[in-house]
Amino acid sequence: MKKMKLMACLVGLLVTLYACQNNDENTLIVLTSSGYEPYEMVDENGELIGFDIDLMHAIAAYLEIDIVWQDVDFDGIIASLQMKQADVAIAGITPTEARAQIVDFSHIYYNSEAGLQNYLLFDSTQTITTLEDLEGLVLGAQLGTIQAELLQSLSETYGFTVDLRTTNAQIVEEIKSNRIDGLVVESLVANAIIAQNSFLTSWLVEADLGHMYGNAIAFSKDSPWLEPFNEALAALESDGTLAELVSKWFEPTSN
Repeated sequence: MKKMKLMACLVGLLVTLYACQNNDENTLIVLTSSGYEPYEMVDENGELIGFDIDLMHAIAAYLEIDIVWQDVDFDGIIASLQMKQADVAIAGITPTEARAQIVDFSHIYYNSEAGLQNYLLFDSTQTITTLEDLEGLVLGAQLGTIQAELLQSLSETYGFTVDLRTTNAQIVEEIKSNRIDGLVVESLVANAIIAQNSFLTSWLVEADLGHMYGNAIAFSKDSPWLEPFNEALAALESDGTLAELVSKWFEPTSN
C-alpha cells in the first residue's frame, strides 16, 4: 500500500512538473523601457501603457501566450537579449546593422515619415536655427539610442559636448537647471515631451546616420519566436488592429 501511495505521489509530481514546464514554454519575458512616450509609459497606477505595450498584448493574445514585463534601462536591452536573460524586447527599437549582428529583429511594425526626423528640444528663450549654432553647447540623448549615435557623430565637427543619460526625463530636468542645453529625440517623442513641458521648443536636426528607420521587435539570436511574431504582426496588420493602435497613440483626435 505504501509503495502504491509513493508511486501515486511520484506520478503526481511528474505531472505537476510537466505542466509547469509547458506553462513556462508559453510564458515570455518581455523587456521594455518606459519614459518613451507614446511608445511605453507608466500611468498613475504604475501600469505600463503605450503603443508598444498594446501591440505586445495583441500579439500575445494572437499567439495564445503569456508575457511577463520587465521595465529596464534602454541601453541594457540588447545586451540582455544577447545573454538570453529575456526572450523579447519592444521599446521603439530601430533595427540597425550593428544591433542586428547581436540580436534578431522582426519585420518593421511601425514606420512613418516622422520617424525619419530627429528634433533638438531646448529652452524657448534660446535661438538655434543651424548646426553651427550648436557650438559650445551641451546636448543630451538617451543612452543606447540612435540619437546618441547621431550626436556623437556630429559633436567634433560642430563643437558641442555630448552628455548622455538613462532617460529623456532626466535630460529635461537638466535643461530646466541649465546643466544641459538640449535633448535630441525622434519626432513623435518630441511632440509628447513638449506637450508636457511648455518651456521647450524644437528644431529639426537636418542630419542622420544613414540608418534604416522604423521600429521592430528584438529577440535573442536564433529565437524560435521570430517567425510566430512575424506571423502575428502580419495578421494584426491584415485585420486592422495595427492601424487602430497607430490611430490611438500617434494620431489622437483634437477635442
